[in-house]
Amino acid sequence: MSDDTYTLYMRFQTPDPDIGPRERAPMLAQERAWARERATLHRFSWVMVLVPPLCLGPVLPGIAFLLGLLVYQGLSTPGVDLDRIVGDSLGWLVLVTLLFMAAWVLHNYLRDKRDPTKRYWQSMPDQGLVELEHHTLIRGISLWSNDYDSDCNTLMQWIDGKLKCVQDSGVSQWILARTAAGHWLVLKEQYPGNFSYARVGQMPASDKLLQPRQQLAIAFAPGTNLQLGRRFDGAPMPLVDTPYWMSADELKRLEEAAHHWNFLPPNRYGVVNDQDAAWVQRLVDRAQASVGPQPAIDRSPARREQSPSPP
Repeated sequence: MSDDTYTLYMRFQTPDPDIGPRERAPMLAQERAWARERATLHRFSWVMVLVPPLCLGPVLPGIAFLLGLLVYQGLSTPGVDLDRIVGDSLGWLVLVTLLFMAAWVLHNYLRDKRDPTKRYWQSMPDQGLVELEHHTLIRGISLWSNDYDSDCNTLMQWIDGKLKCVQDSGVSQWILARTAAGHWLVLKEQYPGNFSYARVGQMPASDKLLQPRQQLAIAFAPGTNLQLGRRFDGAPMPLVDTPYWMSADELKRLEEAAHHWNFLPPNRYGVVNDQDAAWVQRLVDRAQASVGPQPAIDRSPARREQSPSPP
């Protein structure tokens, strides 16, 4: 991948013409909240426009001028009076410095005002539309990971009709589902709580677990692969619950194969590519072996369905 991390991040957040047409639908309240949350990362900021020129602008022209004088002295007669040159040029140096700072501020202002990503996110949440990608889930298996990031130890979750910041437990439920199209689809649900540094974390109560249904529509910010929500419908998906906790290497490989963040077309959100399908099948076999042969569990429709939040 030739793109650096920042460039890839910005491309992921910007509408991509290589993404094919999808069904458009009105936003749900949770999706609109997530859209506004994502938009806060791309607001126009006078701090970003002014701080670099004001901090570095007063010194850079002077440093460049003095370096130029030293080079001139080295290439000319050693008796050049640098103090006299500096004194005679002081007024011009101040003028050049002010012009340099003004040009830098203007450049930053025009750059941010014309930035396609910022312009997109300024209007997208108020348009009230998402794009839906539909999947039919045939069956699935549930496994677990315990991965804590001390630099990012909170979650945004939809609670009582609002996005709220909660403590991240590090525990995630991963569901590997087979679709009617014959692909593996990876879903992830993170849970709040207290973190344990043990490899095996504390599973949430059964009524808190992600309980997929067979019809899934993933809601995206229009023109992007940035997920804003999941919409489940239909009968409960047959699901095998396992106590399998992934190792660090397994988790890293699955995160790469799942395409949940910072990926480009033709990769699709949650869909495992053919080259990773064999490895995912082996992971499923190991998880299945942790509980032994058993039929998939058909969850009762009476069980409360939880509205999950984007990763």
